[in-house]
Amino acid sequence: MVERRPAYRGVTEAEPRAIADSVTRAGGSAPPAGPPGSDRAGRAPRPWVRPPRLRTARGDDERHASWLELFFDLVFVVAVAQLAHELVLDHSPAGFARFAALFVPVYVAWQGLSAYADRFDTDDVLFRACMLAAMLVIAALSVQIPDVVHGRSAGFAVAYVLLRALTILLNLRAYRHVSVARPLTRFYASGYAVGVACWTASLAFPEPWRFVLWGVGLAVDLSLPWLNVRNMAQTPISAGHVAERFGLFTIIVLGESIVAVALGTAESAWRPASATAAAVGFLIAACLWWVYFDAGTGSPPRPGFRGVGFAYAHLPLLGALVAVGAGVDLLIEEADAGHLSTGGRWALGGGAAIYLLALTLARLQTLRGVLPSVAGVRLVAAALLAALAVAGADLRPVTFAGILLALLVALVVFEIDRNLGQPAETAPATSIGGGEEP
Repeated sequence: MVERRPAYRGVTEAEPRAIADSVTRAGGSAPPAGPPGSDRAGRAPRPWVRPPRLRTARGDDERHASWLELFFDLVFVVAVAQLAHELVLDHSPAGFARFAALFVPVYVAWQGLSAYADRFDTDDVLFRACMLAAMLVIAALSVQIPDVVHGRSAGFAVAYVLLRALTILLNLRAYRHVSVARPLTRFYASGYAVGVACWTASLAFPEPWRFVLWGVGLAVDLSLPWLNVRNMAQTPISAGHVAERFGLFTIIVLGESIVAVALGTAESAWRPASATAAAVGFLIAACLWWVYFDAGTGSPPRPGFRGVGFAYAHLPLLGALVAVGAGVDLLIEEADAGHLSTGGRWALGGGAAIYLLALTLARLQTLRGVLPSVAGVRLVAAALLAALAVAGADLRPVTFAGILLALLVALVVFEIDRNLGQPAETAPATSIGGGEEP
């Protein structure tokens, strides 16, 4: 006869306790019984709203980027693409000046919200809602970038005011719930309010006076971390997480060069010169990636003024990367011309030179530091790249880009050789700026 199995009747309320008792009798330990509504491990259900807390105060200094932070970074792709596109359209000296001026508020917006999240992110519903609202405002700010270039700047100012207002509200929330951080959050909220007042008042003035008030507001925003270093000692950042966040944002910006390669090649109908220029442009971006993410990647910034210097060295670094992406676009577009335009040469050569200088400066602010030989060769490479931008007026675009690529490949090979055997987490004994903070 076929043995009939009893019908499944589910788990009764008494069975978990019986299983726990049997485990205890066998010499094991039973999981703790949680309150009603908790899971089997006794964890309480996750609340919708949790007040901010200083994450590093509870030993949460080895965290990694959250899914929300990654999502937040992606919205800046729009801003980066818009800035690069405007530089492609106008790569005159005035165009470069407008590009730099508009990149600063984009960077300040990202850095302010990222720094807050590093210290106080509890990933509750209210924090998520604020960050998602900020993402929507950032998207609105990004699409206003072409309007600023064409004399319609009010929308950009309104978007920036809303974005900084959200940052103020988040800091006031932390001020209420995190007593040890009150000096820091009070200072930031007050300083951001001064900047917001400048941007709001600018709406009452025509251009170019409106831009003067923007500059004053940005100067206030950029000065705040330097003036608030003493309070940072009581509310430390998660240094490793900060290094990771800047690395991830660098990847986002580098992606603009890859987009330029793909779109530029598609629009050029795969002409041989354009296809060659696209391949060289991709390799240039790959070299810049290699230099950033080889030795020293993830090395945490040192505390105090050095940590602020690490963050602010990324301002020209990331701006230069956006310029290189625009330069790659121009390289592909002008591949069949007799020579590369002056703006294209400076976007590629000058952008790569500024990138190397800013990267070296940023690494000097980390615990690992930079090998003296590597720092010296980067300075030489930056000087040669700038000289190429000046002297390469008569070179064909692909030839110009090929020489630039050769310089970067030589730098990458040198750094690989010098950094072999150096652990990524600790500072070499002979590095500049490395070692523990005294």
